[in-house]
Amino acid sequence: MPRLLPSLGCVVAVLAVEVASTASELRVSSVMVRSPRVHLSDLVSGLPDGSEVDLGPAPAFDGSRFIPREEVLKALGQRGASASGSLPDGYRVRRALRVLTVPDVVTMVTAATEGILPRGASLGKVFAREVKVPDGWTEVRCTVPHPPHRTGSVSSTVTLGLYRGPDSLWVLTVPVELGLSDEAVPFDVPRGSHVNFVVRRGLVEVSSSGTVTVDADVGDVAAVAVAPSGRVLPARLEDANTAVMVDKS
Repeated sequence: MPRLLPSLGCVVAVLAVEVASTASELRVSSVMVRSPRVHLSDLVSGLPDGSEVDLGPAPAFDGSRFIPREEVLKALGQRGASASGSLPDGYRVRRALRVLTVPDVVTMVTAATEGILPRGASLGKVFAREVKVPDGWTEVRCTVPHPPHRTGSVSSTVTLGLYRGPDSLWVLTVPVELGLSDEAVPFDVPRGSHVNFVVRRGLVEVSSSGTVTVDADVGDVAAVAVAPSGRVLPARLEDANTAVMVDKS
């Protein structure tokens, strides 16, 4: 029995060489995509109108996905299209990445927060760092938490959502310093303010008068005393004059 071991070792070695040789002969095309989905047009150029096919999700951040030629040929057949030329044996798909330098992040935060900071707040220091993100976004959406009602400098965050159409590509949270003036002290809707209390059910809308029972800001859920019963119900403040009832469930 021991005499067979060298022979088995030779067979394994030969098989390994054959597999490696086959792998080295594969023609694999490298493709970079900027969308959360891989489309047929990312792999094959010159497709006629109406021939687009969704080939599934793009690889995860810093990852890759292999798409064999057979899958591409099947997608072409579904649309009655053909490739202009020979196709590779497969495609190695990766997400296009972009490095945001510190100045890039500061510029993005400054532009995104312009005109949306709460009353009496101004942007101070931006504590940015270099970061790698998926490339291809077409829109930056920004949110800033409401600062405390006082004056001076406070620590806060700016959240930047990188979007391509309706798809979120990445969310970046950046620490910042905000300066608060005297205008930041008052609440948007002080306690005792009269509002239009609205109940919405599908396309039906009913309104009544109400009184806010606590100091609150626009966007907050506050307790509102509804006239004429005086019953207190939770409602979200859409603006300084409108409160929409929130279901307790």
